[in-house]
Amino acid sequence: QSKPRYHARDVAVQRARLLGIPVVLGSATPSLESYCLAKEGKEGTESGSRLLILSERQGGGALPPVTVIDMRREIQERKRLHHLSVPLLDATAKAVDGGGQAILLLNRRGFATAIACRRCGFAVKCPHCDITLTYHKGDGRARCHLCDHSLSPPAACPECGMGGLKYLGFGTERVEEELLKALPSLRVARMDSDTTRGRLSHQRILARFGSGEADVLLGTQMIAKGLDIPRVTLVGVVSADVALNLPDFRASERTFQLLAQVAGRAGRGPLGGRVIVQTFHPTHPAILAAATHDYPLFSKAELAQRKALGYPPYGRLARLVVQAREEEAATERAAAVGEALRRVAGQDVEVLGPAPCPISKIERWHRVHLLIKAHSAAALYRVLGASEKALTGGGRSLRIALDIDPTDML
Repeated sequence: QSKPRYHARDVAVQRARLLGIPVVLGSATPSLESYCLAKEGKEGTESGSRLLILSERQGGGALPPVTVIDMRREIQERKRLHHLSVPLLDATAKAVDGGGQAILLLNRRGFATAIACRRCGFAVKCPHCDITLTYHKGDGRARCHLCDHSLSPPAACPECGMGGLKYLGFGTERVEEELLKALPSLRVARMDSDTTRGRLSHQRILARFGSGEADVLLGTQMIAKGLDIPRVTLVGVVSADVALNLPDFRASERTFQLLAQVAGRAGRGPLGGRVIVQTFHPTHPAILAAATHDYPLFSKAELAQRKALGYPPYGRLARLVVQAREEEAATERAAAVGEALRRVAGQDVEVLGPAPCPISKIERWHRVHLLIKAHSAAALYRVLGASEKALTGGGRSLRIALDIDPTDML
C-alpha cells in the first residue's frame, strides 16, 4: 500500500524465474490466483506451477469439528444482543474446566466502533478521515484507526445537545469485559495492537498463554496463524462477519481464509478440539466451506462468480486512486483520467468509475478511484501506456497512485 507498490509473492516468483530455481508457496488457504495456476500445472497446461497437497495433518489427527451459531436466533431467544452466545460461553467454561485452553478471535479492536446520538443520529467522526472514531475504554479516548487522531468522547451531542451518547458496535475490549462478567474466574490474555505496542509484548503475551498462565487468548487476526499450542481445545470466532460485507471482491476469500486458519489452531494436541463460529450469515458459502474445512468447495463457488464478472484469476485489474486536498479537484482529475482511459480502452478493457473510494478521505486527502478490468495483461498495459500523460503530473496538492493487481479496494 506504499511506494514502491509490490506483492511479495509475485516478486519471489519473478526472482526465482530469473535465477532458474523453484519457489515453494505454502498455505492452507492459497489465493485463488495461485491455486488456479497450480491446478493448471497439475492438469498439464503450461502454467509453470505444480499443485502439491498435504492430505494429512501435521502430527496426525483429524481437523476439529465446527459448529456454526446463528446469532439472529440468539437475539430472538435472549431478547437482546449479546456478543458471546450461550453455546460459546458454555464451551469456553467446559474447555477450561477440562484442563484445556481457548482462543477467541474478533478481528476488531477497541470497545465500541461508533459513538452516536440516539435523537439526531450524529456520529463522532475523525476530522481528518472519513470514518467514525472507535472508543477505547482502556484510555478513555475515541481514536481514529487510520491516522491515530484521538479525543475525549463528548458528554452530549454536539449537534442537538442531547446527553447520553450511545456506544455502538464492539471490539476486543468489550468482548473481554463481557467474557469476564459471564465467567469471572477466567484468566484472559488480550492480544491486539493496543496491548502489543511495547517491545517484546507479543512474546510476553504468547509465553503467558503457552505456559498455561492464561486460560483464554482473545485477539485480532494476529492470533489466527502459526500458533501451535497443544492444550487449545476450543477456538471461537466471535464474529465471522467483520470483513464479509466490505466493498471488495475478495471479501469472501479473506473471510474463508481467516476462518480456516484460526480453526486450525484447535485440536493440535491429544485432548482434541472443536471450533464455534458465530455469524449473522450462517448460509454464506464462505462460512459453510470453512465449517467443513473444504477449500475446493469454496474455490469452486467463488471462482464461478469471479469468472462471470471477469475478476482475477480470469482477468487483470489495475486501480487508480486520485487524491487531492480539495474534493472537487480529486473528482475533476479522476473524471479526466477516466475519459482518457476510455478513449483507448477498446473491446477487451472496461473502465469502471470514477467513484469516491469506500474510505473517501484519509489524513485530509480526498480520494476518488477508478478500476480498469482487462482480459489480459497485454491489454491492460496497452491502455495504461497509451494513457500515460493523463496518469502523471499533479503536484503537492494532488496525487495519482497506480496499483496493478490491487489487493486492497478500500
